[in-house]
Amino acid sequence: MKKILLILALLAPTMLRAQWTDEYGTWVSVGAKKNLGTKWSLGLEAEYRAQEDSRWAVGIDAGYKLNKIVKFGVGYTLLYNRKPEKLKGDPLMDDEYTKTPAYCYPRHRFIVEATADKRFWKWLRISLRERYQLTYRPEKDYNKIEYSKVPIFDDDWNYIGDEWMEYVTPKSKTSKTTQMLRSRLKLEVDKKPWKFSPFISAEACNSVRVGDHMSIDKVRTAIGTGYKINKNHEVSLAYILTYVFNDEDEQSDKIQYNNRIHAVSVGYNFKF
Repeated sequence: MKKILLILALLAPTMLRAQWTDEYGTWVSVGAKKNLGTKWSLGLEAEYRAQEDSRWAVGIDAGYKLNKIVKFGVGYTLLYNRKPEKLKGDPLMDDEYTKTPAYCYPRHRFIVEATADKRFWKWLRISLRERYQLTYRPEKDYNKIEYSKVPIFDDDWNYIGDEWMEYVTPKSKTSKTTQMLRSRLKLEVDKKPWKFSPFISAEACNSVRVGDHMSIDKVRTAIGTGYKINKNHEVSLAYILTYVFNDEDEQSDKIQYNNRIHAVSVGYNFKF
């Protein structure tokens, strides 16, 4: 807990002074969880993020409860990102412009985590989660297309109009493996028999580079609430604000500075 508070305190002046480009999106998730006895659990989740670089994700995880406070978990997630079309120049105004068509690429993510949580005063639950995350992105080929306006003449060299010439340049997004440590602090109202469970959380994502020091890739804060329909069904609604500094897969191609993502998150979970 002290680690996250210290990181946020150190980053606060940087966040206030930095020049940001804002992006807005909606995140929707559906999950299911099955308890296998008193110690083990198995979960499945699907998520879609509608934002500039939209993303599908499907993941499976397993958890082991060591005692009343500590729980361990492992998981795998397949992510499918979509890069939107990128246009440089104006076809209506310029004689030359460049277009990179939209393309999709997958990522494979593996996680190992430990979570400690405890209730205080019979209504407040405080949890601290430490997660190690390894993500592999395979190589992806795509095209960059350059258009040039060329004048057309007849046999007598009379100008009759213009024609767009197309030049296709193959490009490649190289394979990449990233490692990250994610530290999250969460405070949640957990009072029986309330059906609502308001919460706030803060998470620092630290990139681990071989032969280099850790660096902050992004900081994510959230405020929202869960609502238990009954013992099997629960829904959630939250506002999530992400400060992106170095995460290539979450940086917008249109930005010149750091990226700030505002998202409304809607979730549904089924327990059986």
